[in-house]
Amino acid sequence: MTPMTRRACTAAATVATAALLAGCGDDTSSNVSASGTTAGGHAAGHDMSGMDMGGTTPSAASQKSHASTMQMKKLGTATKDGESVELDISEPVTFSVYEGDQLVKHAPRKDQNAHVMLLLSDAETGDRLPDATITLRITDAAGKVVSSGPQYPMIGMGMGIHYGDNVSLPKAGKYVAQLVVGPPRIGRHADTTDRWRTTTRMSIPFTWDGATTR
Repeated sequence: MTPMTRRACTAAATVATAALLAGCGDDTSSNVSASGTTAGGHAAGHDMSGMDMGGTTPSAASQKSHASTMQMKKLGTATKDGESVELDISEPVTFSVYEGDQLVKHAPRKDQNAHVMLLLSDAETGDRLPDATITLRITDAAGKVVSSGPQYPMIGMGMGIHYGDNVSLPKAGKYVAQLVVGPPRIGRHADTTDRWRTTTRMSIPFTWDGATTR
């Protein structure tokens, strides 16, 4: 998987994390529409059935070979303030991001058993939105934070522009993905000047069956 070329995304996202995560779990606005699904009942059209995971992180060569057919499972969606986010999950993957002028490879740690993808789109047109900052905090049924941090902007074959990272989900069960989405900084035509201008907080409840593929 290769990233959307945007310099210093790590530094910017890290700075945004501390400021944006404050109050992330307190979103009670009535204009938020969110739906969760049980993972395992939906796949986003990417098939990775020929990849033998064997309970371990696949090799870089294996990931590259199957990148264009990677299966993503939809966990849920949320919509607020003219933006929609879809939360998908897959096996943990190796990806690269720009840190300064260097393209740095990020391999999954041993404790990271899943890769999340956040598809940020305009709620009306469905157009994917690049150049935003997204922080993600995942809590379990007891409210314990199991994963937290900025999400990297990236692009993959057949996946398009999205945001994501490898995460740790301790076991099958109910979770809540709490998102803070900063305004996309991309240039705008006149018809989008007043869209996506505020920081948006969303929550996506989901149930994970413990598997990242069908």
